[in-house]
Amino acid sequence: MSRSERVVVAMDKFRSTASAHDLCASIIARVASGATFDAVVLSDGGEGFRSSFDGEVVRLRARDPWGEWCDAPLTIVPSSRETLGVLEVAEIIGRSHRRAPTSLEALAASSEGVGDAILASTVWGVTRVVVGCGGSATSDGGEGCFDVLRRAGGLGIALSAATDITADFFGALRYAEQKGVATSDLRVVAQRLERLADEYERESGRDVRRVARTGAAGGLGGALLAAGATLVSGFDEVARVNALASRIDAASTVITGEGRLDAGSLEGKVVAGVCALTSERQRVLVVCGSQDAVAASELTRRYPWVRVVDLVSRFGHRRAFEDTLECVGDTVTDFLANQS
Repeated sequence: MSRSERVVVAMDKFRSTASAHDLCASIIARVASGATFDAVVLSDGGEGFRSSFDGEVVRLRARDPWGEWCDAPLTIVPSSRETLGVLEVAEIIGRSHRRAPTSLEALAASSEGVGDAILASTVWGVTRVVVGCGGSATSDGGEGCFDVLRRAGGLGIALSAATDITADFFGALRYAEQKGVATSDLRVVAQRLERLADEYERESGRDVRRVARTGAAGGLGGALLAAGATLVSGFDEVARVNALASRIDAASTVITGEGRLDAGSLEGKVVAGVCALTSERQRVLVVCGSQDAVAASELTRRYPWVRVVDLVSRFGHRRAFEDTLECVGDTVTDFLANQS
């Protein structure tokens, strides 16, 4: 590669195997020669959302999904327009707090810690809080968070809920079993969502039922909308703060990727978002841990200049999962060498 070439490395996490930060750093350490490299750590609103923002990190106290008080990080990002505080639901009420909850624990998991963290962030002088709504252990419809904010008398600050899915409020039901809720308890979750939709409309005048993104984080998106928040795409929020469009526009080559490329990847997730910012004048690589062939075909139909490589097909399942950074490095190195 010539020194005049500019390569943007814009990665999402590979869940359970590599963070977006480690992937970007590893790729650049491996191949950063003969060109200018620009790394962008990305997220769609789920795990890794807060680390996509550069700023001062402070610690707050908030409850985990089962009421235990713990530290919750807040990243403070000052700019000429605002002082932004960034929270990540996965760090506050995420599944990492209890790897294998019982079905009863999953049903009881509460979002009240998000309310704790939002209120605690106001003492740090932020003018707006953005909450990355993905990766929660909860299916409580946001009731715990809404109750905390209601008891405090409201927000008192601008708030955005950045989501990784576009599901409406009752769409939260589709994800409950993934969080450990028993199939026999799905009716309990459904009844809870019905009750809360009525309550949120009664108290806020906002009907959350068919609004996109309200089903994020077990319905937390709906609770935050009812509390006065604006709902936004997690990817779009990260892209805006990191000036991603202009950085990609200046690049000759773009490297992006995520752990699993599937149908969900095409609906506002990182890979599709990055590809949409590229053009046929650029060389674009999507590297993923594994892929759904139909989704990969649809991605390359939309963007014919994109090449997709999945690690499992190239290196086998075991190496792809146990040596992810090395496999990604090999894939990117080969791509750059063959495209020279």
